[in-house]
Amino acid sequence: MARNNHQESETARASVREAADRVENVMQSGIQAAQRVADEFGRVFGVGGQNEELARQATQNLEAITEPGSILMRGFQDASREWLDLMQERLRKNGEGMTKLAQCRTLPALAAVQSDLARDNLNQIIDLTRRIAERSMKVADEAGKTITAETGKAGRYPRAA
Repeated sequence: MARNNHQESETARASVREAADRVENVMQSGIQAAQRVADEFGRVFGVGGQNEELARQATQNLEAITEPGSILMRGFQDASREWLDLMQERLRKNGEGMTKLAQCRTLPALAAVQSDLARDNLNQIIDLTRRIAERSMKVADEAGKTITAETGKAGRYPRAA
């Protein structure tokens, strides 16, 4: 049973990693496509200088959107990994708890084991929630700083009249 749970946990982790990789690839493809469209637009209309600046600004704006998206996706991956780890650990501990409950011979012993299991579950969930909240704050801060930095870079380019 534990081996099967571990296998399911690994499969879920691989799925989360694969989804994050796909999102990042889509974002990079979007940036490249926008750059190609801007380049082609400039060639078709024969306009150089200002169009190049506008194309750079558009690319910069896309990067300002995609970079925080990548940061947020990594944060989502971390949170998912934490939840998967919790589930795996809970399954293991609950199996051990069932064994302890089965070994109880008196009602007070049963109540003591059951309350220990409940307390352990609650402590573990509180700890996980705290870790995820801390990680979420770091990710939000990092994404905010990236947006601010990218916005500052985009402001250096001239605006279209």
